[in-house]
Amino acid sequence: MSFKDTVARRVVKTSLRLSFKLPSVLPLPVSALRSGMELGSQLFRVREDVRVEPVRVGGVPAECLTPAGKTDSVILHFHGGAFFAGSAKTHRAMGAEIAVRARATVYMLDYRLAPEHPYPAALEDGLAAYKALLAKGHAAENIVLGGDSGGCAHILSLAVALRDQGLPLPAGMIMISPYVDITLSLPSVLANRVRDPMVTAKALRRGSDAYRGRIPASDARVSPLFADLQGLPPVLIQAGSEEILRDDALHLARQLTASAVEVDCRIHEGMWHNFQMFSDFIIDADLALDNLGSFVRLQCRAV
Repeated sequence: MSFKDTVARRVVKTSLRLSFKLPSVLPLPVSALRSGMELGSQLFRVREDVRVEPVRVGGVPAECLTPAGKTDSVILHFHGGAFFAGSAKTHRAMGAEIAVRARATVYMLDYRLAPEHPYPAALEDGLAAYKALLAKGHAAENIVLGGDSGGCAHILSLAVALRDQGLPLPAGMIMISPYVDITLSLPSVLANRVRDPMVTAKALRRGSDAYRGRIPASDARVSPLFADLQGLPPVLIQAGSEEILRDDALHLARQLTASAVEVDCRIHEGMWHNFQMFSDFIIDADLALDNLGSFVRLQCRAV
């Protein structure tokens, strides 16, 4: 690791502790946390070679991120934000990076959030958007589901619903720092509570409690780690070794393998939650995005 990269990692981690981790444990209203996330997203540069336009997909608001030199590949992405925050805008820069590297059009979905819209609102939005893509003529073998953090729970639930309804499955799924077990009972939640510079169990629990409503946290509907995962398409998982959700990624990979689903799980040493957002500063983040792009191109046969 170069000296420059070492310094960049330290600066980013310190900044996250002060600007993200600390506010997340304060008794701030949901509106304030959402606004803070929106403001923070302005620090990330959106590539000039990606066209950004507001659209509706199956009646659900979204941003369409179209890179120069795109193929027929499409990514339907669910942003993170612990089920109660985040938007297409907060994840626009990362979505644009993925679009370019995958040579795919990315639909960053502005699905409904808790607490105003608990389960199954986001799942219903995902089903409507996916069916709309099929209706527009996008072949399922050219569609990849993408998600980060809580967005991974949504795409995993969506894939299970598509399978159960007998609908065409997507070519694959990409998951960044998956939050798929809202019981928050896996070992890394406690083991990495100090090392994680960004995420706290308190913030995650606040969002997931609002999302699940009266449904038990261990119910597979809201914690899809416990769902029947057989018959799902190939999955690429990326997570950081220092995040409290590291074991969500590892346990999901084990469950997928046990269900005979092809999975590639990569734990990036020294990295944190959604580190891919910092690709302008961190070499490992840049390489991880390349890996995501390669996976999409391979699954959609657009190599």
